[in-house]
Amino acid sequence: MSLRRRSTLFAAALVVVLAALVPLGRWERGHAAHEENAGMRRTLALVGPLDSRSLSGFRVFASFDCLTYRRGTNPFALELCFDHAGRLIETIDRRTATRHISSLREDPTQATTRVPPAEVARLLRTMEAS
Repeated sequence: MSLRRRSTLFAAALVVVLAALVPLGRWERGHAAHEENAGMRRTLALVGPLDSRSLSGFRVFASFDCLTYRRGTNPFALELCFDHAGRLIETIDRRTATRHISSLREDPTQATTRVPPAEVARLLRTMEAS
């Protein structure tokens, strides 16, 4: 088999492999987002209403804001982070020694849970964050 024919076959095989990786990558992205969204919904359910009496603190960043909620003596046990469009993009459950973090900070467009941004802003004002 000539070198030219081998090169052509190799190039064709490479195109086929790369073409197969695109749908695989898209599936993986969707699956990962599904898992992260499920984890965030679990933590949100643990918090309950955003304005609950267990609201204990906040963190303000350039691209997102976080609210923390007390459980027992831990004032930072649960944390919910929202981008400025109101999408829940990260949660942290610190109730045990092993933190449970669910995050879509790197791809917030995949977040499926939303709250009105004005509600987050109101709670931050209540906490004197702004």
